[in-house]
Amino acid sequence: MKKVITLILTLCLLNTAAALADGVVFGTAATSGTYYQVGAAIGTAVQNAGELQVNVIPTAGSNENVTLVQTMDIDIGMGNSDAIYGAYNGELTYADVGPQAIEQVAALYYSQMHIYTRADSGIRSIEDMKGKRICVGSQGTSWLYMVNAVLEYYGITLDDITPYYMNYAECSEALANGDIDAAFQVGGYPLSGIQQYAATTSFYFIPLEDAVIDEMLSRFSYAVKTAIPADVYENQANTEEIPTLAYMTCLFCGADTDDDLIYAFTKGMIETLPQYQDTNVATRQITPETIATAFIPLNEGAERAYREAGLID
Repeated sequence: MKKVITLILTLCLLNTAAALADGVVFGTAATSGTYYQVGAAIGTAVQNAGELQVNVIPTAGSNENVTLVQTMDIDIGMGNSDAIYGAYNGELTYADVGPQAIEQVAALYYSQMHIYTRADSGIRSIEDMKGKRICVGSQGTSWLYMVNAVLEYYGITLDDITPYYMNYAECSEALANGDIDAAFQVGGYPLSGIQQYAATTSFYFIPLEDAVIDEMLSRFSYAVKTAIPADVYENQANTEEIPTLAYMTCLFCGADTDDDLIYAFTKGMIETLPQYQDTNVATRQITPETIATAFIPLNEGAERAYREAGLID
């Protein structure tokens, strides 16, 4: 009996060692967005600590990452709180397909809703978008629900505009070239895809009124009220901060992902926080006080790492 137990323990240790040796595949989003920048900063810091290899890759974002962690094509994915809430509970984008087998790893930073246009476009409110060419975000992103809800608050449906689906850089380039009239994008400021074209184009960021923000908060429990500062982007036409909505960007894994692998990554992420925290505005929001905030149940390995670090009881 002792030999059997010893053999089982040995096999478990070998499997864990193999998983750790293979390292972590970390799915983010487009390279022009904040997801990738933050993921690369965290991955580099954890890998440089010397105990775990981290391969950070671009993906199509939250919803693709939900699929990829379950097919084991990636170990960890990035997604906004709305995406993982909807996936875990079988709501929003996942209402037709049902709950997904995912678990949370960490909470990182807030992704703000950017609603912007060229400063010379004459568009100064959501109402002005009716009949215009509007980028509503990337195809399949979970926050299209919020974009639609904001538009509908002002009596506008997708039938009232010409919708375009583009990533950050494509969207900003089209706006700068006059190919579209305004855009919605969600990401932690400053979005590099906007920054790139803000260097030569003056963008105006449309503020959301308190009434629409309050309505959205009552409908979407995972959203928060926030603001984009007036001086985030070069040539920004706004002289005051821009009230808007935001989601918390999170890390998650599949329910079948090796708990010890997630433990090793999470432990490394906690211990190397000083190495990546000052990378940009988004990473500066990652703190010991908020990193273990859970919107869906935590992975056992992540929970173990947080408990050892004294971040949760």
